[in-house]
Amino acid sequence: MPRNRLSINKIVWNVVQTSADLTEILIYDEIADKQSYDWWTDERGTEVTPRAFREELGKVTTSQVCIRINSGGGDVFAAEAIRTAIMEKRQESKQITCKIDGFCGSAAVGIAAACESIAISASSYLMIHDPSVFAFGYLNIQDFERGLEMLQKIKQGIVNAYAKKTGKDKQEISEHMTKETWFTGDEAVENGYCDELMFEGIEEAAASVQNVVNSGEFEISMYRNIPKSLLNRHNAREKGGFTNTTKTQKESAKSMPDISTVDQLKREFPDLVNQIEKEAKAAERKRIQDIEEVMIPGFENVANEAKFEKPAEASEVAMKIIAEQKKQGSNYLNNREKDVKNSGIDGVEVEGHEGGEGKAGSNPFDAAIDKLFPASK
Repeated sequence: MPRNRLSINKIVWNVVQTSADLTEILIYDEIADKQSYDWWTDERGTEVTPRAFREELGKVTTSQVCIRINSGGGDVFAAEAIRTAIMEKRQESKQITCKIDGFCGSAAVGIAAACESIAISASSYLMIHDPSVFAFGYLNIQDFERGLEMLQKIKQGIVNAYAKKTGKDKQEISEHMTKETWFTGDEAVENGYCDELMFEGIEEAAASVQNVVNSGEFEISMYRNIPKSLLNRHNAREKGGFTNTTKTQKESAKSMPDISTVDQLKREFPDLVNQIEKEAKAAERKRIQDIEEVMIPGFENVANEAKFEKPAEASEVAMKIIAEQKKQGSNYLNNREKDVKNSGIDGVEVEGHEGGEGKAGSNPFDAAIDKLFPASK
């Protein structure tokens, strides 16, 4: 079976036609420009990509589409491409709405905002924050200034999209993003990010609460202001799954244990620790792979030191190899020059021949020919 079909079978977001009029598209994973690839397991990732999303949206024949989201976001440009695909279909009179089933954060919020209306449950979360960029390698002042300018422009685009959806002041939205603001379902509706509250007036279904943190694939270690009530749900498990009791921030703060050791953290938040360990192992495998790719025969000592003794990134290893190559080349030229001087070849004189033309520096081959075949007998 071709590899590309393996990844299709593993994808965690899908398209389901629930009726003659409605099709649901589930975004339950990270949003990325392309699927990742694990060379250790020969498997492709399950990220939601704009190419796949556009292809699936183009196949929909029903008049109504519901985008269901349980995602922490991802690549801002990939999310913008998905936003564009949704807006284009809406221009073609396709009715596209959104339901937030658990968590809608970061770039996923922009996708939700592209829909005609957004519904959220009271126990779900919506989070907005400033865009960020991963810096790798050696950077100078100009590089940081260009990066800052890029991030400011990206943020302005996001603020514009949120302002259009909520009707709120752009400065207020910008401040909420800088603070990394988490909204409960009620707060998201109150602040205009969502249009209606699901299950309003009735008891919340336990499954709705479970969806908030039921996926271990969410990358939450990057967030700074995760609500303690959400962390509490990670820890407070009942026989049927996560607790369906929603606590206030004050109550949650009281129930949060004091953690001062790694063992305590593992006991209190086993899922979170397992996720962090999993991601750390994946990052380490990727670092080793990158070093292997830049390693050149003859420099195994440099690669091994970077792998195990003094951990370094592949870019640093490449720079060390180049420096070693330069050093070796310089040493070779210096040693060759010393060998020439030490040989005394500069003081060698050519022995003269008959006729008095054998002066130092004359061509010995010409002298030998003249001796064998003189010009006159």
